[in-house]
Amino acid sequence: MMVEFRVLNWTDIDSLARRLYHQIKKARFQPEIILGISRGGWIPARLLSDMFEAECPFLGNTSSVLATMQIKFYTGIAETHKSPVVAQDVGVDIYQKKILLVDDLADTGESLECALDYLSLKKPKVVQIATLLYKPWSKVKPHYFVEEATEWVVFPHEYYEFMTERTIAENLDKTTAWATFLELGIPDSSVIFFVENFLSNKD
Repeated sequence: MMVEFRVLNWTDIDSLARRLYHQIKKARFQPEIILGISRGGWIPARLLSDMFEAECPFLGNTSSVLATMQIKFYTGIAETHKSPVVAQDVGVDIYQKKILLVDDLADTGESLECALDYLSLKKPKVVQIATLLYKPWSKVKPHYFVEEATEWVVFPHEYYEFMTERTIAENLDKTTAWATFLELGIPDSSVIFFVENFLSNKD
């Protein structure tokens, strides 16, 4: 089965984040804490935080606190399925606070499910979820998302991780890696940087 890829750039991310902000504002949800799930949620959480911050002097709103938490996947003894666990706690008090939980993509939904279960122990007032993209098979459907996606999404903040994993998995040489990643739509400058810096000794 042929895997379809959707490669986004930084302009795409900015556009998606702005559309996401408008959705949240239209719903009249004013988060007290914007909580990004590491690592993919850092970028949209920061963008949303800046947008909410920018409105404060003009609309008289109280600014939101930007925070992060990290979810990692581990395989336990005698297990074949990786289970998500909280690897980094929320660094702020969320008790009875309105939380906007942010990630770049709702894929399997397992990270979001893990985060929700953990946050519920800290008794926030409400938790609403925002993601740039949402896959229809996700276990958790965000309250806010811009578009559905069924492809393998490659975000600009994970270009190098993606190229590394593909190069190793498919044993790509420099020439093949170069052609493969350019064809997928990863920007020339990123592909050149990757090949010249990390594949310079690869035949």
